[in-house]
Amino acid sequence: MKKLLLTAVALAGFTAGVMAQGYFQLDGNSIANGVAINTAGNYYDGPFNMEVWELNAAAVPAGINLAPAPGAGVLAYNAMTAAGFKMEPAPTFTFGGGVITLAQAYKMPDVTPKGSTVVVAVAAWNTAATSWSAMLGAANASTRAGVLAWVQPTANYNISPTPPAPGNAWPGQDLVMTAVPEPGTLALAGLGAAALLIFRRRK
Repeated sequence: MKKLLLTAVALAGFTAGVMAQGYFQLDGNSIANGVAINTAGNYYDGPFNMEVWELNAAAVPAGINLAPAPGAGVLAYNAMTAAGFKMEPAPTFTFGGGVITLAQAYKMPDVTPKGSTVVVAVAAWNTAATSWSAMLGAANASTRAGVLAWVQPTANYNISPTPPAPGNAWPGQDLVMTAVPEPGTLALAGLGAAALLIFRRRK
């Protein structure tokens, strides 16, 4: 498997008048790790989709950077949304050939205060689904997904002259996409949890 390369660039498509907050660049030349499948080091070389999330915090919340095990991506995603991360106002990205090529540097208008250090999380999956929820709804035995978060310095992209965008601070570990529970399994798990709650209340 070819190692995933992350190529730096600046994202467009934000509406006029959005207050500048922070931006950074994904730079494959500055990191030693990438997106793997099933196990760390088994670098992925196929098509996948990705979402970028941000949290105004100084440290990665617990429950996100989990050990690569089946279902870890789903658990991490749930922990990420529960912690208050916000998905950045840009489309879900589709990549192929194991390479991320964004057209421009990644702008995040909800960084507070402007240009501060935040936590960035990337959620990736290996299907054509255009969102994480759509991927879950159509998951099968070959579906793989994972989440990785890190502390990321940013720059205020509305200062003149615009300061250089910091390179990404991707941590020293791979984003490992592992097996995703199929929809029927998730539904049964939900029913089991509901039944347990009812049983406890009756006791």
